[in-house]
Amino acid sequence: MYMIEKVYQKSIDDIKKQLSVNLDKGLSNKEALLKLEKDGKNRLKSAKKVSAFKLFIYQFKSLVMLLLSAAAIASFFIGETIEAIAVLVVIFITALVGYVMEYKAGQAIEALKKTVKNETNVLRDGTVTTILTEDLVVGDIVDLDEGDKVPADGRIFDVQGLSVDESMLTGESDMVSKNIDKIDEDVPLAERSNMVFMGTYIIKGDAKMIVTATGSDTEVGNIASLLSETKDEDTPLEKRLEQTGKFLILITIIITVIIAIVGYFSGYGLEFMLRTAIALAIAAVPEGLPAAATITLAIGMKRMAKHNALLRNLPAVETLGSATVLCTDKTGTLTENEMTLQKLVSFDRNIEIEGTGYSLKGKFIENNEEIKPLDDQLVTLMLKVGLLCNEAELQKDDQGDDQVVGDPTEGALLVAGRKANLTKQDLEKTYEYIDSIPFDPDKMFMAVEYKDSDGQRFIALKGAPSILLSYSSYYEQNGAKKLKKKDKHRFKKLNKKLAKNRYRVLGLAYKIVDNQSLNLEELVQKDMVFLGLTAMLDPAREGIEESIQTAKRAGIKTIMLTGDQEETAIGIGKKIGLTVDEDLLLDGKSISDLSEEDFKETLKHNTIYARVTPEDKLLIVKGLKENNEIVAMTGDGVNDAPALKMADIGIAMGKRGTSVAKEASDMILLDDRYETILEAVRQGRVIFDNIQKFIHYLLTCNFSEIMFIFFALLIGIPIPLIALQILWLNVVTGVFPALSMAWEIPEDHVMNQPPRIPGSPIITKEYKIKIGYQGVLIALGPLIVYLFVLNLGYSVEISRTVGFMTLAIVHLLQIFNTRRRNGLGFDQSFIKNRPLILAMILTFFLQIVAVYFPPLQHILKTESLSLLLWVYIWIGAILPILMMQIISLLKSIMGNENKSQST
Repeated sequence: MYMIEKVYQKSIDDIKKQLSVNLDKGLSNKEALLKLEKDGKNRLKSAKKVSAFKLFIYQFKSLVMLLLSAAAIASFFIGETIEAIAVLVVIFITALVGYVMEYKAGQAIEALKKTVKNETNVLRDGTVTTILTEDLVVGDIVDLDEGDKVPADGRIFDVQGLSVDESMLTGESDMVSKNIDKIDEDVPLAERSNMVFMGTYIIKGDAKMIVTATGSDTEVGNIASLLSETKDEDTPLEKRLEQTGKFLILITIIITVIIAIVGYFSGYGLEFMLRTAIALAIAAVPEGLPAAATITLAIGMKRMAKHNALLRNLPAVETLGSATVLCTDKTGTLTENEMTLQKLVSFDRNIEIEGTGYSLKGKFIENNEEIKPLDDQLVTLMLKVGLLCNEAELQKDDQGDDQVVGDPTEGALLVAGRKANLTKQDLEKTYEYIDSIPFDPDKMFMAVEYKDSDGQRFIALKGAPSILLSYSSYYEQNGAKKLKKKDKHRFKKLNKKLAKNRYRVLGLAYKIVDNQSLNLEELVQKDMVFLGLTAMLDPAREGIEESIQTAKRAGIKTIMLTGDQEETAIGIGKKIGLTVDEDLLLDGKSISDLSEEDFKETLKHNTIYARVTPEDKLLIVKGLKENNEIVAMTGDGVNDAPALKMADIGIAMGKRGTSVAKEASDMILLDDRYETILEAVRQGRVIFDNIQKFIHYLLTCNFSEIMFIFFALLIGIPIPLIALQILWLNVVTGVFPALSMAWEIPEDHVMNQPPRIPGSPIITKEYKIKIGYQGVLIALGPLIVYLFVLNLGYSVEISRTVGFMTLAIVHLLQIFNTRRRNGLGFDQSFIKNRPLILAMILTFFLQIVAVYFPPLQHILKTESLSLLLWVYIWIGAILPILMMQIISLLKSIMGNENKSQST
């Protein structure tokens, strides 16, 4: 790659010559392609990934594997070589399944990360175009705007009030102001004020730069190896699964010791009880638990991505299901984000503009008659100010339709201008751009300065009507007239009336001056000519009212945060179904006036906050969290990043969100829709539900094996299962159906129940009770059949095979007690889980092979069974399941009766 040494010490002209680049045209596509082929992609070297071998070895470190290893060693010790080898084979298979699942999950997560592509606006062949950031090359001319992540190292040659966050490189938290001046002496990176560096963020202003280094040759590329040495931590869910595993092992040891002592003092030999203890230890190990958890999380994240919700970290999966409050922006999330300018309102005039959305056709109507906008001085002035004081663009999409690139409010002004056959480009042929003050949420206005053809300074101002009125001394009514107190009151009254009708209202003002001594900031704050009000409407999204009610049923409170004034916020809130108490409604100023305790109390009841700033959002999130709420927060701007980080779930907008907001978030909405957030919450709840279901399934099956053996010991009959048969049951009937639970479809009630308490145990008291009584019932069926066949005079081997097969089938049918929370899993939803159907067929087939295939008969000590014995097996398997279904049905009926009585 061609590098310029100490580029910050070079003049722009020197850099242009050395890189052979034209600042007005940029590189040609051909030049860029040649450079890309030569220098490679603009990306950092990836962190060294864990090798496939290490990932496989890692599977053997779990406590589950250690317990199985102990069982294998004990089997070798007592001379059961075949049994020991079989245990080792199971260990290997379990590790292999875990490795495959973890590898595939990792691949799926990596694929999801690539869903959001980083793009950059670059000048090539004289046209600004959007390309993938990784396709940038040295010499490219790049546009940098507020909120952008700097895509490469570059030298600034054009700048407008640029401030950059370089903390990731320098460690300094203060914003760094940038300029275009050449630096003569050698200075450290933090003092290179004419440079921007890859990975830093544009906090304020905009600029143009020449790319001087890409990929590994950038400043951050030089230290990429240090940045990549990060250690992945377990998620809270993974930690609780590990805790569950430890708890199971502890219970296993206790039960095994108790049973061994009881058996020994009941007259069984030491060697016999040691074998029994090994069998019990194996029975208690849920071999399928790690793999099932991994695949459930991966499938859940994939499902979310299909619904346009991209999770950036795994803990967010769990937190989503616990969200109690959703703080959301209004524009584009609750509304369509297609702002349409419908009215121009002045002191005594009301001009309506036809058309909806971004259609460029529409008449200007006043008093039911069409007017020619460019023949009208007031309308022309209002359109002119709206176009010049504007940073949005109108472009054609792939279908040839007009779309707005930038702020939709500014887009509405551009569309209105086009309806009058007036564009910003037309105006800039006459007006020369001089300076601007970007929109600031605190100041609530934007201003620009142009020089007209007579050399006079034309100042255009747009923003909150109350602010503009305070800066104005005149108003337009066939010429500038003195703006008296009563006139201001009239405009404020008109503003309030429009806002109550859900319009977003902007004020427009201007002035022409000769004075060259004052700067733009000083000029806008006095003696402006107030032109009037623009009334825009952004329709509520279709179905948003129903979505908000769905959130309410799910125990999630929706709070609307908007920069609009109170009246507009109230109108929209009522329209979309929020519970609005106008006495409680707060704006940004009111928030700062409240005491901490009063503010926290208000947060419990209020659903709308108007005129909020990013600082207000931070206070709201902090207050809600102190009220013990689990807060999901949406944001798109640079200043939203602190609130997004503070929220339990930060949600960035994928379409209009800045890079800063996305980096601070836990989840990115690819379509910016409120409904997508609810779908993500739903999927978060489903993931946790499915994890609980497969744990419920695994533990009841394993507990039933322990009870089967324990009851046999108490009765004093031969042990009904040998260690190898237990291993077979755990690996075959345990793992495959449990894994298929990851594909379980959501239950209808998942969004009709309150959020789960964060940190609550996976195995709740309800599940512990279910695991206990269901494990006993499952064990009783095979035990009774085993006893019955023994009493009929069949050999221990045949009787044991009957017990083995009965337990396998009842385990398989136990799926229907666990796949639905109410225990009633025999429904039509079963056929929608194809992996489960395949798992059941495969499991039953393998059980047949275990009984009739001679090599397996030898290893598992099974015998071929007659048709009559199969009748006993099915009776013994169906009866426990039938009893559990009756219990679940009675519980469901009683639960419904209690609900109806409480209602």
